[in-house]
Amino acid sequence: MATQANSVQWGCIVFRLDNEAFRQGFESGRWYYFEDTNREEPQRATILSAGELLHRVAVSDARTSHYHFDEEAIDYLEEYLGVTLGYMSGPLPVSMNM
Repeated sequence: MATQANSVQWGCIVFRLDNEAFRQGFESGRWYYFEDTNREEPQRATILSAGELLHRVAVSDARTSHYHFDEEAIDYLEEYLGVTLGYMSGPLPVSMNM
């Protein structure tokens, strides 16, 4: 996205993007959603299971079947969470405020 949003409004809720890594991740996540919808994987942008979402942001332990963040995700946790929330908000009408 070309602009840098400081907050996002979903209906009557205003979500303040006051962490730079999270904000960048959020904007990237929205971009990924629209890229999938319009070009790459349209079906991925319309049907997403909880398992698919978990596989995108965490690693499954084969022994326990529990998810955890890998070392890279821990180092970039704010960005990972921002990307996830941004992607999930892709289909929602939002208003991004400067």
